[in-house]
Amino acid sequence: MAKLEGHFSKCLQSLQTTSPSLLLLASLDATTSQLSQNPSTIFDNPVHLAMEAKHKIKLIPGYTILDFPNIDPLRVTVGVFDLGFSGYEVDDFLFMDQKVVSELPGPRFITLPFCPGTCKEHVDRLILGFKNFISSPNFNLERSHTFSHSINKRVDLEPWIDIKMELAPREAFFAKKKKVSIEDAVGKICGELVCPFPPGIPITTPGEVISERVIQILLQCKDEGVKLVGVSDPLLSSILICDV
Repeated sequence: MAKLEGHFSKCLQSLQTTSPSLLLLASLDATTSQLSQNPSTIFDNPVHLAMEAKHKIKLIPGYTILDFPNIDPLRVTVGVFDLGFSGYEVDDFLFMDQKVVSELPGPRFITLPFCPGTCKEHVDRLILGFKNFISSPNFNLERSHTFSHSINKRVDLEPWIDIKMELAPREAFFAKKKKVSIEDAVGKICGELVCPFPPGIPITTPGEVISERVIQILLQCKDEGVKLVGVSDPLLSSILICDV
């Protein structure tokens, strides 16, 4: 029975979104309804609160605000790379300290949404959470120096064009599979979809030749505590390849 459930899960994974969320779909319906009733001013308050949050976060040492023309005014993206901690760690602290839920944490940034339901209290808790983080016992300047000194040695996450597909995804899905150690996977044909979440974008897909860069990114994700969706080995000591 468990084997059948696993096969069914793999079938769904090859067809559906990596980020299914009934709450998100429900919120879209609710926002559409509100827009129809008050289209001209519904976003005025959250935009104002987002601007206020950006201004106050800029005053806190160690944080950087991603801000440039034409950026989404309902999103506040905060850089944490000068703190010596990842966005995932800051995200966990904000939730534990102030019950703040971000939209998207990452290795170097954390993005927060501002919606029609956002109020002044939410902004105050967010600012307090950021301040509490840098004054918490876990925060220390020595780690910050070490992190900023080594940040240039991290894996290059710029888009790359040397992706090689050896098999069509359908062929890879039905192909015979076997597990190999993560160190021996370079040059092999990937047999499973491996997707760091967030952001929910696959790093490698079935049928793709696994490159050294892909392995480096996956190991970096593992070190940073990123949840890996789709991989058969959660510890990432092995990966599924096509045995062809």
